[in-house]
Amino acid sequence: MTGTLLATLIPILTAPIMSRLFTAESYGILGLFMGLSGLIGVIAFSHYSQAILLTKENSDAKNIVWFAFFFSTIISVVTLVVLILLNFFTTLITFTVLSNWLYFLPLSIFFNGITSILLTWANRTKEFKQLSFNKVFQAILTAIVQIALGLLIKNETGLMVGLLLGQFISVLLLTYKFLSSKESGIGLPQLNSFKNIAIKYKNLLFYSTPSEFINNLINQTPIFLLQKFAGVTYVGYYNFTIRFLGMPQILLSSAIVDVFKQKASYTYNQVGNCFEIFKKTFKVLVLLAILPFIIFTFFAPNIFEFVFGSQWHGAGIFAQLLAVLFFFRFVVSPLTYVYFIVGKFKEDFLLHILFLIVTTLSFYLGNLFFQNKNYLILVYSLSYSSVYLIYLLRSYKFSKGILTR
Repeated sequence: MTGTLLATLIPILTAPIMSRLFTAESYGILGLFMGLSGLIGVIAFSHYSQAILLTKENSDAKNIVWFAFFFSTIISVVTLVVLILLNFFTTLITFTVLSNWLYFLPLSIFFNGITSILLTWANRTKEFKQLSFNKVFQAILTAIVQIALGLLIKNETGLMVGLLLGQFISVLLLTYKFLSSKESGIGLPQLNSFKNIAIKYKNLLFYSTPSEFINNLINQTPIFLLQKFAGVTYVGYYNFTIRFLGMPQILLSSAIVDVFKQKASYTYNQVGNCFEIFKKTFKVLVLLAILPFIIFTFFAPNIFEFVFGSQWHGAGIFAQLLAVLFFFRFVVSPLTYVYFIVGKFKEDFLLHILFLIVTTLSFYLGNLFFQNKNYLILVYSLSYSSVYLIYLLRSYKFSKGILTR
């Protein structure tokens, strides 16, 4: 938790420096690159790596680590081949804002895959110091490289090189730590076990991956649609804003949800409802969120100009328009764990589909009816918040032990 806290704070604390070195367009290119990397990464490593924690024996878990490496490498190579073919047969890559960086995409996917898999192994073996050190060191190194290159090169190069170098060093540190035959090491691969692993955990690939992909797509859709309708500068405003507004949720909401999960699960199993802890947690979350919500609703553009520089006034407007969405996200997201407690997985999945539909429609309709591109964000913010309101009302009902549709 300490590592996560520090790794989250470092980009925020360095943001006033970074915002004066890089333009919104540079942050937009970074956001698009990370969005694509994240989406393909779901296919590459988010499924079989889960099995590392599920299997009983450490020897089996080690083989799963190696198989996850193999699968992630295959997806990275396939991505590279697809990019080469696109470049050879079409002009899609030539005319995209990511044209200079797309060939680094498979490398980023590979680095993220190895890091994610080894961090999961570290979690299994209770190497929590290594988990913490890796997160913090990567955050510090990335910030240092980005600032240093930002002083020398006045474009997105600093952001991109810092990102890739941070990922690479993370892989080196984890590989040095765990590529051994020691108790916490992963040893050597047993290739004859790969087929059995692929078959045994195929449900993770076929069922978990689509859900994870939709979750990631929901988060990345605004970036892609902003690029389509408003341009890369608006993507930069959005990318910069969600980093800043998302910090309270990472620092506070994630800690509260751990307590809520335990107490709500225990209470529901004992008495058949978790209404009291639901109500108490709801009040705490609202009290924590209401003041920042009011401040950003009225003063976000001024705050962003003062802290990050006048060139980020547009991001301040985005923060103002997104304030209601982040209010609902902060308050409602922890409470939706009730869906898991009562087993409403199908409805939860359908609401995620609704999130995706609402997000897409909000940008298309906003672009159709409004000339001012800021209204794209307003329509998205209000539409997305409406789905959170449905989540809140249904979670409230389920917390009372009412499981009818």
